[in-house]
Order: sequence, then C-alpha cells, then structure tokens
Amino acid sequence: MEAKAQAQFAEAFRDDPDFAVPDVVAHAEHVIVGEWLEGTPLSRLIADGSQEERDAAAGHYLEFLLAGPQRAGLLHADPHPGNFRLTPDGRLGVLDFGAVNRLPDGLPPHLGSLLRVALDGDHEAVVAGLREDGFIKQNIDVDGEALLEYLEPFLAPARTETFTFTRAFLRDLFAHINDPRKPQWGVGLCLNLPPQYLLIHRVWLGGIGVLCQIEGEVRVREVLSAHLPGFAEAPDLT
Repeated sequence: MEAKAQAQFAEAFRDDPDFAVPDVVAHAEHVIVGEWLEGTPLSRLIADGSQEERDAAAGHYLEFLLAGPQRAGLLHADPHPGNFRLTPDGRLGVLDFGAVNRLPDGLPPHLGSLLRVALDGDHEAVVAGLREDGFIKQNIDVDGEALLEYLEPFLAPARTETFTFTRAFLRDLFAHINDPRKPQWGVGLCLNLPPQYLLIHRVWLGGIGVLCQIEGEVRVREVLSAHLPGFAEAPDLT
C-alpha cells in the first residue's frame, strides 16, 4: 500500500520544478526500495539553515501538503521534518508515504469557503458551516463571536500577504487554546472532530508545528488561493 501511494505521488509530481518524489524501484511485503534522493533534511535547515533556505523550504512545504490531494488524490499525512529535504536544485524532496489520506476528489472545498468567511468575520456563516460538516453537533450551542476569537491564531497567517512562522507564535497559539483560565478554552470543548477530518487535522496541526520550527516567511494567502479549493472563489456554503 505504501509503495502504491509513493508511486501515485511520484507520477503526479513527475518533472515538477518545485518538488521531487522518488520512484519506487522495488517492493516486497516489508521492504520498499526507492530512488536515492540527495538533499539537506529539514531537520538540518531547522538547526542551521540560512534565512533564504528557510523561506524556500517553508513555502514549498506548505504548498506540497495542500497540493498533494489536488494532484495525486492523496494527502501526505506524516508531516514530520525528517520526511522532507531541500534538494541541490532547490526543490522540496518528499519521502515516507506510509501514512496517507485518500482524497480522490481533493480537499473538501468547504474548507476554503469556511476559511474565507472566517477571515471576513462572518461568525454566523462559520457556525453554520462547521455544524454542517459535523464540527459542531446539532445539540451544541456555540457563540459565533467567541468561536472566531478562539480560531483567530489559526486565521492570523492568512490575514497578510506574507507570514513568518516562529516558535513564539506556536507557543502563543497553544497557550491561547489550552489555558482553562481563558474564556475561549470553553469554546474549544464545544468542538467535535469528525472522523473524515482526522488525518487532515493531524496534518494541519503538525504542519504548523514544522513551519514554526523552520521559521520561514511564507506567502500563505497565495498558496491557499492556488491549492485550497473554495478559498479563492467567493464564499458559497450552500
């Protein structure tokens, strides 16, 4: 199954100017042999990479996580920095396809529309959309304005043309949502995670964590517009 997923990614990104996915050479029940991929692991860039390298790696990293479902019908669901490397020609090399989410139709377009209306401050539409997708159960009442306040740190990267992910941002984000002394903590308890979004949620949170380790400047809105269905179009939650 992993070999099949890797081959599917390799075909979808073949000869891509920004990404490199090695082909599968051979595989058996417990072993996969793939093409060798030269490059500097993200873990090394995190430790001592230049700012230029950090910016390039962070931008490609976010773009790949969003572009995979649209191009390959699969979401790479293990965003660990050890699975990515910057190749000598400046592409992002991607490894380890043991954890994937099969999304033959790409990411749900509702996600992009919800993000847009949240950025616009339409709390009623956000509550309605989250309820429709199962994030808010029908018997749970949620204050829309409080919900947007709870979500604000997750929305912040998309509010400007570029955003620099930092460790300080990550600390503030988790302090914001995990401090029981703050009113928004109770809002988080009202939210539900539908099973179909489990791996998407894992990639979302894990990806933010890796971006904050890289500490690169990313054109987040541009990447979202290009690769998150529903974000660039006018919001439509019907």
